[in-house]
Amino acid sequence: MPKVHFIPLGKSKEIKPGATILAAATQLGVPIGQSCSGDGVCGWCRVKVVRGHEHLSPLTALEKKLAQACGFKSDERAACLAHVQGEVAVTTAYW
Repeated sequence: MPKVHFIPLGKSKEIKPGATILAAATQLGVPIGQSCSGDGVCGWCRVKVVRGHEHLSPLTALEKKLAQACGFKSDERAACLAHVQGEVAVTTAYW
């Protein structure tokens, strides 16, 4: 079962395959900024992938466009668009 670890909060959540990082955060009550309700247009849900990048869905055209517009680094993903297929660990600057 896929699992998301939120570092340094020390919280983890097993989720169904294909669920997003944002869905896991919402289920755990982990604060992730957003203003577009997960539509992939605001970029506020940016997270840094600490480990398990290979267990996330490939970047979609929408996420590539968002990442470029918001200046995402290569290890950052939009939590609302990154679908989890295995074990990953993420963090963000405001935790």
